[in-house]
Amino acid sequence: MRILSFIYYLITSFRNFLYDKGVLPARKVSGVEIICIGNITVGGTGKTPAVQYFTKKLQKMGRKVAVVSRGYRGKRKREPLLVSDGREIFATTRESGDEPFIHALNLKVPVIVSSNRYKGCLFAKKHFGVDTIVLDDGFQHRKLSRDRDIVLIDATNPFGWGELLPKGMLREDFKKAAKRASEFIITKSDLVSDREVERIKKYLRKKLEKEVSTAKHGVTSLCDLKGNPKPLFWIKGKRVLLFSGLANPLNFEKTVISLEPSYIERVDFMDHHNFKKRDIELIQKRADSMQASFIITTEKDLVKLPRDLNIENLFVLKIEFTVLEDNSLKDIGGKTDNE
Repeated sequence: MRILSFIYYLITSFRNFLYDKGVLPARKVSGVEIICIGNITVGGTGKTPAVQYFTKKLQKMGRKVAVVSRGYRGKRKREPLLVSDGREIFATTRESGDEPFIHALNLKVPVIVSSNRYKGCLFAKKHFGVDTIVLDDGFQHRKLSRDRDIVLIDATNPFGWGELLPKGMLREDFKKAAKRASEFIITKSDLVSDREVERIKKYLRKKLEKEVSTAKHGVTSLCDLKGNPKPLFWIKGKRVLLFSGLANPLNFEKTVISLEPSYIERVDFMDHHNFKKRDIELIQKRADSMQASFIITTEKDLVKLPRDLNIENLFVLKIEFTVLEDNSLKDIGGKTDNE
């Protein structure tokens, strides 16, 4: 693994060197402010709720916003693909990928997916006349010039064990990548101690001299499959089975533990897993064997469940991303690097 990580380091470092020196150009979309929400580690930092948080914040500031994503694992025949125009959804989860589909469900802005983020941004500008684009997970996408890179740091594993893929979770050398970041947000700060949050803050501010905010992922509601909210206190003292296809299912479990169930078991699937009938049968069998009062999954996993699903005690836990000490976007609307 160490040798593979070293090879990965050489490849990513050389690629970034070429972009830093201008040998490989970054293309600009004129007249549009592009704000990237990304990370340096793989998965689990909370990008999906963060994208929605900043999109709604920008809308409140009077900006005309679109979300552009690469649509990871989406199976589509054309690109760019319009997932939503802000009113109607035109694509399936299978076509768009799970995160863009969730954006389409929860946001009243155009959502576009394209592996070529530049073309996706041009599409948003041409067809919707937007002045701001929130780029979902594009920090390593150096082909597109951005005005701001907001990098999320997972408080439960901030530095990816200090190793690059595949040995660790880093997508690129942390210190070198951090120089490109406009600011950092420490996410899931409510899942670790205050002392740990301060340790991460100190490192980012003193060693890297970057603006740092913190964010928490608070539970907002427990909903049935029709979207009807249920009291959160229902979970207290009950036996619960969790299932998900997440990069870090342990954080999901920690969140549910805060609701004080009497007992928890977990069924974990691969990140971005597309659920089949046999998966649901496995989950139901496990729930029956442990006499679970509730089966709980995430909003991200809900959109990939079979449509004909009928499990009475299945609920979805909805999480809200909230930035504390929020100084992000305070100077939005000024002259951009693309103008």
